[in-house]
Amino acid sequence: MKSDTSQILSAFESEVQHDHGDRPLMDGDRARIWRHAGLDGVELFQGSYQNYEFARHFHRVPAIGVVDRGAMSFYCRSANHVLGRGTVLLLNPGETHAPSPADSLGWSFRVFYLDKTFLKSMASDASMQTLRFKQPFVEDRELASSLFRLHVALERDGDRLHFESLLCSIFSRAVERYSESVNRDAEPELDKTSIGTALQYMEANYRQNLSLAELAALSPYGASHFLRMFKEIVGLTPRDYLTQFRIEMATSLLQLGMPLVDVAYMAGFTDQSHFTKKFKRVLGVTPGQYMFMAKTSGTSR
Repeated sequence: MKSDTSQILSAFESEVQHDHGDRPLMDGDRARIWRHAGLDGVELFQGSYQNYEFARHFHRVPAIGVVDRGAMSFYCRSANHVLGRGTVLLLNPGETHAPSPADSLGWSFRVFYLDKTFLKSMASDASMQTLRFKQPFVEDRELASSLFRLHVALERDGDRLHFESLLCSIFSRAVERYSESVNRDAEPELDKTSIGTALQYMEANYRQNLSLAELAALSPYGASHFLRMFKEIVGLTPRDYLTQFRIEMATSLLQLGMPLVDVAYMAGFTDQSHFTKKFKRVLGVTPGQYMFMAKTSGTSR
């Protein structure tokens, strides 16, 4: 039976990641997103597609997933790859990526999004903050099988301790095999670069009507060179990054139960209609649906 301890949105209610590209879901495309009461700090996603193409996007939390049917084309780290069934996805926060069809046969995948609550439960110190996955995807049959079985099990009721233990074991295995510790002192930090300065400025002024010239003035480059450099480093245009950041701010406000019209204004959108359209483009659900899900199960990504 379906779980009574989690809030699951149907494919009709939640076209998850629905515009991660501009195209609507077509016949044969389905997606959903949910949380399970047996796992704190974890958001679950399952999508099955025939022709759908995601726009380039990123998430602010780590994501671990598996391709469980067919093959998908996967843009990541400035290149396109074809990932077959059983490929494990290991995405760092901020990793720009974009799945799309590899052929006409369709494909599906399942993802765990792990927020700060989960990461804090995994380590009592800041060690997890210095770990990054070395590769965005790997071939590991054992890990893929474990991810798939647990994800399917989380569609139903189950023992909390059992689920928590399984996910901790899987996550620890992925970290042990495929992560590396980042030396913050040796690595040039993004916030010391011109793009880092622009990102900080955008995040501090996300409610303003920013211009390209305004952002480029924060660097020693002209607008054209700045735009090219921004897209190369961030993986998104400044406009797309700003929209996604505004959506991130809106989700936080929605979780607090703030009225939709106020959320739209506080997040920097011109009006509620514009806000609703952009919100659904990124998350695949309307702000109202997201607020309902947040009230019943808690959600953040």
